[in-house]
Amino acid sequence: MRKKLSKLLGLFTICALVIGATAPASSNAASKTKLSATKKTLYAGEQFALELTDAKGSVKWSSSNKKVATVKDGLVVAVKNGKATISAKDSKKTYKCKITVKKNSLSDKALKIKAGESASLTLKGNTPAEWISSDESIAIVNNGTVTALKKGTANITAKVGSKKYTCKVTVAANTDVTDEPVELTLWTIQSGEGLSDAYVRAIDDLKKAYPNVTLKYETFDQEYYKDKIRLSAAAGDLPDIFFTWSGAFLGEFADLGVAYCLDDVMAKYIKSGDITQVMLDNTTYEGKHYGIPMGMNMAVLFANTDLLKQVGVNAVPKTLEELYDCCDKLLEKGITPFGCGNEGWCISEYVESIIEKNIGAKALNEIFSGKGSFDNKGMAEAVDIFKEMLDKGYFGKRRNMGNGEVSERFKAGEYAFYLNGTWNCGGLSSDPEFASKVTVSEFPVINSKKSQLGEFIGGPSDSLAVSGFSKKAGVAAEYAVALGKLVSKYSYLQGSGLPTWKIGYDDSEVNALTKQVSKICTGAKGFVLFGDTAMPSYEKDPYLDCLIIVFNGDMDGKAFTKELASSIR
Repeated sequence: MRKKLSKLLGLFTICALVIGATAPASSNAASKTKLSATKKTLYAGEQFALELTDAKGSVKWSSSNKKVATVKDGLVVAVKNGKATISAKDSKKTYKCKITVKKNSLSDKALKIKAGESASLTLKGNTPAEWISSDESIAIVNNGTVTALKKGTANITAKVGSKKYTCKVTVAANTDVTDEPVELTLWTIQSGEGLSDAYVRAIDDLKKAYPNVTLKYETFDQEYYKDKIRLSAAAGDLPDIFFTWSGAFLGEFADLGVAYCLDDVMAKYIKSGDITQVMLDNTTYEGKHYGIPMGMNMAVLFANTDLLKQVGVNAVPKTLEELYDCCDKLLEKGITPFGCGNEGWCISEYVESIIEKNIGAKALNEIFSGKGSFDNKGMAEAVDIFKEMLDKGYFGKRRNMGNGEVSERFKAGEYAFYLNGTWNCGGLSSDPEFASKVTVSEFPVINSKKSQLGEFIGGPSDSLAVSGFSKKAGVAAEYAVALGKLVSKYSYLQGSGLPTWKIGYDDSEVNALTKQVSKICTGAKGFVLFGDTAMPSYEKDPYLDCLIIVFNGDMDGKAFTKELASSIR
């Protein structure tokens, strides 16, 4: 009897140990306080943001040597070369980050170029600088790109605070370039009823660099433009420079041989580091460059933190379960969780994000690029998740609304979440009071075995291309690259896009939402171009049509993938 009792007690003990070992850790376990970096190398004039996560109480920031580096609310500013320690002290402990500040220097102290040519100067550390030419009749400079106008010498200076770094530029005559007037045509999509402010500012800047160039432009509605530019290509009647989306859209022009190869023009910018090959991947076909990326956008989850706090949620949900729980609480409070327009591309922002977080960026890229089939179980599962969210009422009453109205309703506090492109950052930041309530995140990972945080829908897309029919293709290519680079800059500064070109200018005035996104981009692990951009036109329409049918509640995941597999592949 004792042996049996002993064995029984032993069994109970083992069970208790097993249960104890497998019991989930308390969700209320204290988070570990951590400084976002413990060491960092900067160049004079650079800034770097430090963050003390899960701090206990208020944080006091200090620098051991303010002559080398200063700090305010975690923002470190490098002053001059040397070493300093930045300290962040909460109520429990002091955390430190060692800062090394190095001297700035220009990539060249002297340059020799011909009139009409361009060369790039860089300031080490990518430090934002004010660029100045001593004689703009001989050479001008924009964001480090020097454009020679006529024979002579000029000093190009990069000014950072009180520090100046100078390069002597000697311009020789160029017999291949004439001052004869050149007229170039540009077609692009509308912003409102005409050119965006970024285009206007860029074109104005280029009047000095290209005094002999007159640019005539036309703008078109986006959907009308897609058909017009294709028909013009088929008729051999393209403008000198034209707007295009990267991926399959530009690929059609490259395949037809109607787009001008930009390898010779882009080579110097790649060599100087003004743009990386990664940013050019979506406009490169069979190893040749055909597009000039003007900016990039990606789909992100905008969240109204005030509405979340009303239901006791203090952070954007990080799992699907947490998201569902948050949405249920919002509905109980009478708040519609999500806003979405009934246009196919608006719906795709949600559905593609969910698919990517279920099957992974690589698998979705293969499907959109034509290497994989739409008959994908994981895609069907993701569509059913979206349909479940619709059925639960997370999108409220599906009104006949465009994206503009949805965005305004989000700003009015009608929705807690709005999943759309980062081009909205500028508009959502226009009201400082509302902007202070908004944060940016990403849709939660659904299948962690196939996907991960940091995988996004989007990437470099809006681009410029040059017509292979242009009689002034060489001049048009040089002008188009300069235009694309400046549009990238001004779009970023006004919060309507993320830069694809190197930042060598002051971006301290960029709105907080765009900077949040830029920080997220830094840690991005993968991009999948928006489906209607990545796919060729004959596949895009049936794909978007099916998304609208899903949104209207008339198609589930299995029917969605079956239909696309039969109509597309």
